[in-house]
Amino acid sequence: MNQLFSILNLRLFLFTGFFLFVFIRLGFWQLDRAEEKETQLTEQAATEAAPPVSLYTASQEKARLSGQLIEDRGFFLEEVVFLRDNVIFEGTVGFEVMRPFRSETGEMALVNFGFVPGGTDRSVLPVVPALTKINDLAGRAYIGEWAKDAGIELYTGWPRITPTQSPLANGKIAQLPLLSFIVRLDSSHPDALPRFWPLTVTSPEKHRGYALQWFLMAVALLSLFFVYTWTQHREQPDG
Repeated sequence: MNQLFSILNLRLFLFTGFFLFVFIRLGFWQLDRAEEKETQLTEQAATEAAPPVSLYTASQEKARLSGQLIEDRGFFLEEVVFLRDNVIFEGTVGFEVMRPFRSETGEMALVNFGFVPGGTDRSVLPVVPALTKINDLAGRAYIGEWAKDAGIELYTGWPRITPTQSPLANGKIAQLPLLSFIVRLDSSHPDALPRFWPLTVTSPEKHRGYALQWFLMAVALLSLFFVYTWTQHREQPDG
């Protein structure tokens, strides 16, 4: 037994065993994450394929709303324009234009129209295109991890610069009871502006790739351990 421990080197054995456990555990954790992402993508696809609902119906939904098609009648509050700051589209810095929409049944949602470029002079706000179709809403609900609302109160008048899409924060400023999600205006709407709203769910394949990396690191560590111990064993004098 003493000879065995002298060959394996107890400290090296414990070090290898600990990190082997960590690498394998991280690999299986990434596989679990991949399964979660697959479930999210399946749910998102089902939501996006669902028939359109009104703002009233969407406001009553308890399930995940992001991606749900929203269609409603009402009107946009044309003068209440938020400009979400620090947005980059195709290498150009600018703003996202957001306006509240009030449905015929009284629900109010913040609607993101898309991107307008900013100028070199930050004190000059961009020209916001006038609406051509103010009575119809068509878009998809979006719920995100809203940025902090610090800084909204620094601006006055309309249009107003805002650092966040948060309906709660912007609704407070406009003194409007906005719903807890925003609506991203459909690209087919005549007032839609350029936009880039990529899929926010990480691909399951990326997590599987991470898992493979962790498992390969475990194999590499174990291989190094056996090579080292075998070398040490060969160098031991006979007898």
